[in-house]
Amino acid sequence: MKKLHPLLQQYVDHVSGQVKARELREDIKEEIAGHLEGLMEHKLAQGLDDDAAAQWAIAQMGSTESVAKGLNQVHRPRIPWGMLSYLILLLAVALVSMYAIDLSYAAISSSMAEISFLEKQAVFMAIGLVVLFVLSRLQYRLLLHMWKVLYGGTIVCLIVGIYSGSRLNGTHSFFNLGPLSVNFLEVSLFTFIVSAAGFLYQRNESWKAVFYHLVMFSAVPLILYTSAHSFATVLQYVISYLLLLIFSRCSLKWMIPHMLFSICALIFFSFSEYGRERLAAFLFPFKDQEGTGFFYIQIGEAVRSAGWWGHGFASVAGKLPYIYSNNVFTYIIYSLGWLAGAAILLIVIMFIYQLIRVALSVQDSYGKMLIIGLGALFSFKFTYSIGMSLGLLPLTSVMLPFISYGGIGLLVQLAALGIIYSVYRRKDMVRVERNY
Repeated sequence: MKKLHPLLQQYVDHVSGQVKARELREDIKEEIAGHLEGLMEHKLAQGLDDDAAAQWAIAQMGSTESVAKGLNQVHRPRIPWGMLSYLILLLAVALVSMYAIDLSYAAISSSMAEISFLEKQAVFMAIGLVVLFVLSRLQYRLLLHMWKVLYGGTIVCLIVGIYSGSRLNGTHSFFNLGPLSVNFLEVSLFTFIVSAAGFLYQRNESWKAVFYHLVMFSAVPLILYTSAHSFATVLQYVISYLLLLIFSRCSLKWMIPHMLFSICALIFFSFSEYGRERLAAFLFPFKDQEGTGFFYIQIGEAVRSAGWWGHGFASVAGKLPYIYSNNVFTYIIYSLGWLAGAAILLIVIMFIYQLIRVALSVQDSYGKMLIIGLGALFSFKFTYSIGMSLGLLPLTSVMLPFISYGGIGLLVQLAALGIIYSVYRRKDMVRVERNY
């Protein structure tokens, strides 16, 4: 900014000093200075001296307090009320569901009755909401400078989890930290997306950058997920990351390598013994009614028998497995009916719609990438989990976000929403930078 008349400079400094959005102060200084100079030049052309022209220009702008107040009104923090409202509804559904599940297990004296799902879900939910609030107040662009550390930490944790962690339902990478069981696969989905947003934002179109991208965000994650024998994680990463590439307007030379590695990983699972059994059970469940097709049959019967009003709150569904996690949506329909299922589906649709609205309202390309990547992951999780719970998709370990019994998974989901909230909150308080 070129040197101003002392009176104009004093005015500009007083206004900018009262602007709360610190990141915008330099831009605001230049904008106000431009207006003042234009007004001053107009009066100078009419024959006024410098001081008189400067005073007249300042008088046209108004007091520094009124101008700063108007700017603070325009550039104030924003709250995504729609997204938060539907989040509260989803969390309320989770608590009611966990209470019903506790009562259901207690009614049949199941060993699962020893676990208070409601109490544990409430504790993790409370901690997660605190994490959400804290992250929403932090400057999300700090993540842009941390993506390499975040990526490296994710790789290290995955390797430790896969090769040293415990195994659950055929999947490696569960690591016990005292009373907590951390699923590094679930956590890594979110951290890889955040890391990739930083890489893609700073990308150039050289073939060298494409090669780095191929290795770092296609080959390495998919190889590790395949090593962990987790088809669900491969599927979630493949779809979510492809959507991030598409909406980040990456060219085909970025997308095609990811698609090729993704196809190879999916083919590997499809032709493995594990994959063939799962696919056969999904397509022909009645061929092995007491074996691999058993769960599909039970899910179908639970949904069909529910009717509009279900079998009653906290009904016992003895043959329906994992009603606190994988099949929580199936259990909700079984106990409360199709109407309750439709209501939850509507809440989910509106939540995803709010994520889309938030993404469209953000102009900063890095912030938009974060919302698109994390939003794509949430959208896929919702879609697949509900489809799976209705028997429309093969069974995997994709949990229903915010509703399934979560633990660390719930904390990570709420932390991801905290990042999205932070982007939206500051959408009118940061310099707009477009990188694509």
